[in-house]
Amino acid sequence: MRVLNFFILVCFLFFLNGCMTFSGEKLTELKPLIPMVSPKIEESVGDFTFHLDGGAMVTDNKAGRIINNAILEKWKSNKYISDFIYVKKESFTGDAQYNLTLSGHQEGQSSVAMQIISGLTLFLLPYSVNTSYDLTYKLENVKTGEKYTAKVFEDMSTVMWLLYFPALPFAFVGADNTMENISENIYQNFVQQGAFISTQ
Repeated sequence: MRVLNFFILVCFLFFLNGCMTFSGEKLTELKPLIPMVSPKIEESVGDFTFHLDGGAMVTDNKAGRIINNAILEKWKSNKYISDFIYVKKESFTGDAQYNLTLSGHQEGQSSVAMQIISGLTLFLLPYSVNTSYDLTYKLENVKTGEKYTAKVFEDMSTVMWLLYFPALPFAFVGADNTMENISENIYQNFVQQGAFISTQ
């Protein structure tokens, strides 16, 4: 009976492990703009790579799509675009007003030894994953053929620790702020270059 109770306790603590995300400070926090137009976009993932110490759970393409989706959902929420649809690499249909392609790299650095030790202690000892984004976006006006390029660099850290479990509702605030800053800086960079100012 004691063994069973111990096993239940171990499982309970394992599933109660918490995490917190913290945004980087490389990008300036920008206030949203009032958009002049809200075009439809086709988005794709080009030469994008993804690496995570200790093993990757998703492919390069999937990691890129996750980033695109996070950024474009924020654009859609701000009415910067009316909608977006994913297409495979170099398979744009010409049906949208703009084509957007992501390239670059996402790097996740963490101590594999600390991950193991943290797991063995049921996350009483924390471990962290430091993520860096080196992103390049290329935008093309389908009608005019004009092309624009925007680059961003940003960091984010994730800490896995049992004592963070009570803060679970706020766990992804840092990640959300990171994507918010990335999306806003990219959009406003494009606007400064002359994109998204008319339907032509």
